[in-house]
Amino acid sequence: MLAAISFPILERIPLFGDAAVSPHGIGIAVGFLLGAKLMLPRAEKRGLGHRYVDNVSESVQELLVRAAIGAIIGARLFFVLTHTDIYADDPLSAFRLWEGGLTFLGGLFGAVVAAYPVMIRRGYRPLQVLDSAAPGIALGLVIGRAGDLLIGDHIGNPAGNFPLGWTCSGNYWDRATNGFAYNAPSSYPLEAVTSGAIEPPVQGCYDIALHQTALYDFGTAAILLLLMVWLERKPRWDGFFVAVYVYGYGLTRFLTDFAREDRRWFGLTGSQWALVTAYTVLTGYLVTRKPWTKRPWAWNPEEPDLPWLTPPGGEEADPPASPGTDEVDGAGVLTTAGQTEPDAEERPDRA
Repeated sequence: MLAAISFPILERIPLFGDAAVSPHGIGIAVGFLLGAKLMLPRAEKRGLGHRYVDNVSESVQELLVRAAIGAIIGARLFFVLTHTDIYADDPLSAFRLWEGGLTFLGGLFGAVVAAYPVMIRRGYRPLQVLDSAAPGIALGLVIGRAGDLLIGDHIGNPAGNFPLGWTCSGNYWDRATNGFAYNAPSSYPLEAVTSGAIEPPVQGCYDIALHQTALYDFGTAAILLLLMVWLERKPRWDGFFVAVYVYGYGLTRFLTDFAREDRRWFGLTGSQWALVTAYTVLTGYLVTRKPWTKRPWAWNPEEPDLPWLTPPGGEEADPPASPGTDEVDGAGVLTTAGQTEPDAEERPDRA
């Protein structure tokens, strides 16, 4: 039975001489940029914390620069730590990023870790910021996985008659000449793989139906993106979109990793163990902190004029409270009427 899905691949795009670029790298870069573009208007509507931030756009750009650096480091480090045998004889090869070996979950974790100190130092609320980023992360994954599909990466076990099995109809890149040329699919080394003589290939163009786990991720991320956009029509508590992303993507990724060819520890891949950890931490947070009970919620399309989005002392600021009463000013700082606020230069909440 023929696979229901079939398309050719393009491992490299020749430039000049021996130079070539991978569609995978292009997908990662474009995905990050478009994901950032999707995040910015959400951050401007939601804010970065329950206090006024003077220039949200510049603040987001600062976070994104750090996130980009952290993503590269985290993506590579996670791969190296889960494939230490590859680098045992030549440890310096771990720094040769152009040879491949990046992981999405490692990159995502690295991005959050790199941006987290800035969020804390500036007085931002991490879950509020990550809620704004969640749809952009989904979009970035969609585009990044499109790059994986173009190069035939993340192929898994033989799919047999599975309706979503994928066959490669040809490779439009010739390794020998580093140029465009049609190459027929290679014969899949089924017997050698089955006997354990060789490791199953994780990239390439073969003549049998295989599980294409990048395709599964592509579909999952696209559905999650549409779901989150739909869910944005109503007010949501801080951390809601983080939970939707982690539980939604995490569940499907955990299941599809069983079809992925990768190193395993106690029956699970490194990504699966990372997801188990993320599920445990997030579930523990939700059970103990109950963020849906804490108001105001930063995402509220029905009430867009949130107090921390108004500049302190601006024309739209709330009128002063009666003597002896407390209020929360536009920066989210509790003050008592009649007391003198610090000068703008001395306010700790200025970003």
